[in-house]
Amino acid sequence: MTAGPTERELLLDVLLTDHGSAGPYEAFRRLRETQPVLVTRSGVLVLSRYDDCAAALRNRSLGKADESLGFGLSEIPEELQRQAMHRFRRTMLFRNPPDHHRLRRLVADVFTPRHIDELRGRVVTQIRDLIDVIEDQGSADIISDLALPLPVNVIGDLLGVPVTDRAVAAPLVRALVASLEPSADAAALTAACEAEDQLATYFTDLLAAKRAHPDDDLLSRLAVAHGDDVLDDDECVGTAILLFAAGFETTTNLIGNGVAALLAHPSQMDLLRARPDLASNAVEELLRYDSPVQTNGRTVLEPTRVAGVDLDPGQVVLTLLGAANRDPDRFCDPDSLDITRTGTPPLSFGAGIHFCLGAPLARLEGAVLFPLLTARFPGLRLVEQPRWRTGLSFRGLSSLKVVTGC
Repeated sequence: MTAGPTERELLLDVLLTDHGSAGPYEAFRRLRETQPVLVTRSGVLVLSRYDDCAAALRNRSLGKADESLGFGLSEIPEELQRQAMHRFRRTMLFRNPPDHHRLRRLVADVFTPRHIDELRGRVVTQIRDLIDVIEDQGSADIISDLALPLPVNVIGDLLGVPVTDRAVAAPLVRALVASLEPSADAAALTAACEAEDQLATYFTDLLAAKRAHPDDDLLSRLAVAHGDDVLDDDECVGTAILLFAAGFETTTNLIGNGVAALLAHPSQMDLLRARPDLASNAVEELLRYDSPVQTNGRTVLEPTRVAGVDLDPGQVVLTLLGAANRDPDRFCDPDSLDITRTGTPPLSFGAGIHFCLGAPLARLEGAVLFPLLTARFPGLRLVEQPRWRTGLSFRGLSSLKVVTGC
């Protein structure tokens, strides 16, 4: 165990530097090699090795604390954090058993690999339609033209969100998610609260309509569960917001980061074009190489020992997933992109009871999209440097402009 810097020093000086296309991985490497088990002055345990991160995420003595945001690293006053986004924080994302299991069971069967595979035909059609538009244009911003609209429409269909409403709701979700960053300030939290209020009003009305006229979609299921008193008001609305948000935010980053990585490694793009059977394998490697989710946090619920450190209730454990995914003890030549890589799975979707519910859907969208895109546009190339969003928790692009070369 090594006594380390303050939270703000850790965030701003080490992990929140604008690393651009290179990502935070050199900083992660230094941290993993010199301070793999780092305790900040206020007792936050920061882990960067794969085995330590995986063990922490599966440790039942660690869980979620819904009274604070930012993994205990935020500088926003705790009282303001506790009051903020009360509906969103009534969801499975912030709950421990038994409430977590009750909320997750309501929708878990919809996201099983077998059920998700039944959506393949619909996903293929949507991707081809988007790619057709890009081909007609001869150029595109991969983020706004493909990586964002695809998952928004896929999860919108699954939930039963009307097509005309999706473009309005998506930016509100992004404002909400931005507040989960440890670097978020009071202004970001205020914007998130306003976004949650607007989303809550929207989904309350939509759920009422679904309750009156149920359909074969997830929101109708939630509406019925609410009517049967399985969910209270905040849980019902919060879960609707969470499912919509989780359905596209991570997948947008997976697609954008993945296309950027393939463009930076043309031999791997050529290999995927020649071997579309590697699509699922390529998704796992792209998730590992530049994870859309870089960190995951837990709060100590009862005295426990993690990575050799004795922890007390209330302490926070921060797992650096992006660092774990580049751990040479688990991945040979970890800084290289190799879509034929097999073996250890990446931790990009987390582990344990909070493993990402939508992982099968994100994997399907990636496995369909990457080979279709590379096959259609063998001359695909950048027209300007990718523009990266800054954050510790989520890594993604704001813009990825390309020409098709057709």
